[in-house]
Amino acid sequence: MEEKIRQFLSDRFLIVFDEEVDDSSDLFQLGFIDSYGYIELIRFLEKEFDFVISDEEMLESVLVTCEGIVGFVQKKLG
Repeated sequence: MEEKIRQFLSDRFLIVFDEEVDDSSDLFQLGFIDSYGYIELIRFLEKEFDFVISDEEMLESVLVTCEGIVGFVQKKLG
């Protein structure tokens, strides 16, 4: 699951995870993801992992780092 998420982020947003950008980097602050990209991320997660993300969940700040995204998906999948 983590590899699928990292691969999506790398492919879609051209993120290279290295010393400068790691799993705890804020992808919004670094300019990799904007509001349109966020919607694409949400759609990817819903489709790939077969769950629905509520409006409240979508507005939480948890989905700004790779580790936050992975943790969110793990929690949703229970």
